[in-house]
Parts: sequence; structure tokens; C-alpha cells
Amino acid sequence: MYNPEAISKAFAAAAEDRSKAIAVSVERREDAEKRCPRLADITKELSAVGAGIAKTFYADEPMQSMEALANESLRLQEERKALLKAMDLPEDYLEPAYTCKVCEDKGRVNGKICACIKKRAIDISLKELAAVSPSKHCTFENFDLNFYKNIQDENGKSVYDKIKNNLEYLKAYSEDFSAESKSLYIFGKTGLGKTHLSLAVANTVIKKGFHVLYGMAGVIFSDIEKEKFKSIEGKYTMEKLLQADLLIIDDLGSEFHTSFSASVAHNIIEGRLLAGKPVIITTNLDLGGIHKQYGERIASRILGEYVPIKFEGEDIRQLKKFMY
Repeated sequence: MYNPEAISKAFAAAAEDRSKAIAVSVERREDAEKRCPRLADITKELSAVGAGIAKTFYADEPMQSMEALANESLRLQEERKALLKAMDLPEDYLEPAYTCKVCEDKGRVNGKICACIKKRAIDISLKELAAVSPSKHCTFENFDLNFYKNIQDENGKSVYDKIKNNLEYLKAYSEDFSAESKSLYIFGKTGLGKTHLSLAVANTVIKKGFHVLYGMAGVIFSDIEKEKFKSIEGKYTMEKLLQADLLIIDDLGSEFHTSFSASVAHNIIEGRLLAGKPVIITTNLDLGGIHKQYGERIASRILGEYVPIKFEGEDIRQLKKFMY
């Protein structure tokens, strides 16, 4: 659950926000105390009251002493509010304006990660996905089925119902996603919405708090090659590919084909299978094409372990250009 790198970045961002909030409050306090020196006295007196409360545990009559100090604290706080009001300043003007009021931008509450960190991590993950894909424009809601009404399959039948079923299946898959979810083999000709819907899955699953790693097959294989032969760590190292809750390999088969790329594809698919973690593959290749390009072992794994989702018809991108 949650991208560990995104969690680290979220904690760093929260710490930066906390430092800024404290710095601003210090500047405000110094300015306000210059305008009204009594505010500085009140701060010192409140500090003394706090120290006094700690000492009441050793007093002869601790309850009476604590009550007296509590009343003094309230009196000083009310006086400070009145002074701030007279200066046309809000009551909380001297307090740090933390982004998260629950954890005060510390990132943890009672030893547990605060919800604000999880929210930050999700936002970071979505931004990182958008940096390598058109994910901002790929949702289930804006997947327009109307484009498919007049498109026919190889037998001359409308593909509308088939595409609609694919949409509904992938939407349900993303909403019900878990560590035990099946791997998917999404295949068909170019321009039928395979990438759009795989990214819609990614967006939904990330928002549920899962770690999703998406990449074009060619980029993934290139990164692995650099890691192996040049000792250069890229975005898609084998360790990261095996760690993610969901891995999406887009456009498998479009990369420059070598024995090394076939080996990497096998290692990723086999490694994820052994780890019990799902993969979504999108490709223009049918199972015969997978067998020809990557060999029997990969084709067999996909046939036996992946749910096939076929996209039929012709490229709708030209139709979209014509309509708009």
C-alpha cells in the first residue's frame, strides 16, 4: 500500500510546511510584540503558568493549586485575545498556521501515519503518473462509447457492446482492486482505447492508496538495460517493478525487439507472478504475436494466468478528429 517514495516525499513536504508555518508565526509574534509589548509579557507569564502546573503534583493541595493556575492561564489568554482584537488581528494570529491541524504537519498521530501524509502521497503519485503519461485526460467518465457505435469488428458486427463490457469490467476491477486481483492482458489494434482505460484503472487504484507503477514497454526495458550494463538506476529498476502493488506495461511489443528485451519481459512477468502481484499488459499483439516475439514461456503464462480483454474495431482517433 502507498508508494514508499511518495510517502517519503510527503513527509518531507509536511516537514517543510511545518518549518515555514513556525517561521511565519515567529515573524508575526515579533512584529505584534513590537506594536504591543504587553503581548511579550503575557507569553512569559503563560510559560511560567505552564511550569507551575507541572509543579502542582508535589504541592500539599494539588487540585486547588492547579485550578488557580488554570484560571490564571485562561485570564491571560483572554487578555491576549482582547489585545489582538484591538490591533485588528485574529485570535490565532500568533499560532503557526499548519497545513494539517491534526498532526501539525509532523506526519504522525499517536505513532501512526496521519491521513494528511497519505493524501499527499496520493497526490504525488498522481502527478508522477501524469508526468509520464496522459493520465489527466484518461478517466472512466470521459471514455466516450458513442465513438464505437458505428465501428464494426472483422465480422461486420458493431463493437459497441463489447467495448462497453470492457469499460464496465475495468471500472469494476479498479474499484474492487486488491493485492489478490487478477493480471490483465488487454489486446487489440491501435487506437481503440486500451491505454486510456489502463490509465483510468491506474488513477482509480492510486486514489485507493495502492502503489501503481506505469510505463511504456520500451522505456521499461531500456531502463533495465541501463541498470544492468551501465549501473545507472532509472525510474524502472527491477526492484521497483516487483515492489509495486500494480504494474502496468503499456504497448508491449512496440519496443525494439532483442533477446534481452524478451528475457526482461519474462523476468518481470515471472517475478510478479511468484510475488503474487498483478500486472496489466496492453498490446497490439494477439497471443500468437506474443508467442512469436517473446516465446512460449511468456505466452503460456499469459494464457494461463491473465484475464484476456480484447478490443476490436478500427482506430477511432481519426473519427475523433473528424467529429471535433
